[in-house]
Amino acid sequence: MITMHVTPSFVESVLSAYPFALLIIRDEHLTDESELKKISRLIVQFYAQWAIHLDLLEKEAIELRYFKRKSFAEIAAQLGYENHSSAKRLVDHTVKRIAEDIKSS
Repeated sequence: MITMHVTPSFVESVLSAYPFALLIIRDEHLTDESELKKISRLIVQFYAQWAIHLDLLEKEAIELRYFKRKSFAEIAAQLGYENHSSAKRLVDHTVKRIAEDIKSS
């Protein structure tokens, strides 16, 4: 069994790459066997595996921050939080939890 040291920054990198990975997968000019499409499919699979363990609020916070590139203030307003620090704590906690879940699986 291969163990992988997964950090929150690795999780953030994958989440940040996800929107671009979706675009690359849909690019008809690239062959299905291109390295770029293979890596992109892997990124999409990572998120799909992680997302099944998130609740609706966590998913929404992740999607707003990493897929829609919203600021913490915008996330707080959309989720009904009083200030941006609450949204930041939610996103940070969720990213850390994803990293810990990967380590423990």
